[in-house]
Amino acid sequence: MTRAAMRVDPDAVRRAVESVADPELPAVTIGMLGMVHDVEVADDGTVRVELLPTFSGCPATEMIERDVVTALHAVAGVVDVRVRFRYDPPWTPDRIDATGRERLREFGIAPPGFSPGAHPSGGPTGATRPEGRPTLPLAIGPDSDPRPCPYCGSDTTVRESNFGPTPCRDLRFCESCQQPFEAFKTF
Repeated sequence: MTRAAMRVDPDAVRRAVESVADPELPAVTIGMLGMVHDVEVADDGTVRVELLPTFSGCPATEMIERDVVTALHAVAGVVDVRVRFRYDPPWTPDRIDATGRERLREFGIAPPGFSPGAHPSGGPTGATRPEGRPTLPLAIGPDSDPRPCPYCGSDTTVRESNFGPTPCRDLRFCESCQQPFEAFKTF
């Protein structure tokens, strides 16, 4: 049977796409971040993947595309891969799954939607926003969008800079444990 004549397992394709590590956050995958919008497998072995970048102008999209193509070519029967980045619907941090939120916290990055006390150590993990929808800050500054510390769980933190190492993160500081940390921005 030729490679093109093999039936491609759609579940294997989705697992391969969702297992691709984020190049800027190796602790999480693009699946955990909720970047995978749609995956289609055609009878001829062509796979079409639609991804939602975490930020418009994300510098890692070329690396993510390359890694998705590489991962999919390892799946039996895949002949061609087409990756497209979409901005509608926009990606929001609410798409991060519970495993991704916990891995980010362990990595020292505070995702939105945490509440103190939800983690055995007192730190935040996996909580959702009220009504399950995003709360957008009206202002960007040290007092807007408070975020518990991913290290100690304290809510006595301040935003030190609206700009972090990537466009989707900012820099924060915990006044309790004296640790700097990053946080995903809310949009």
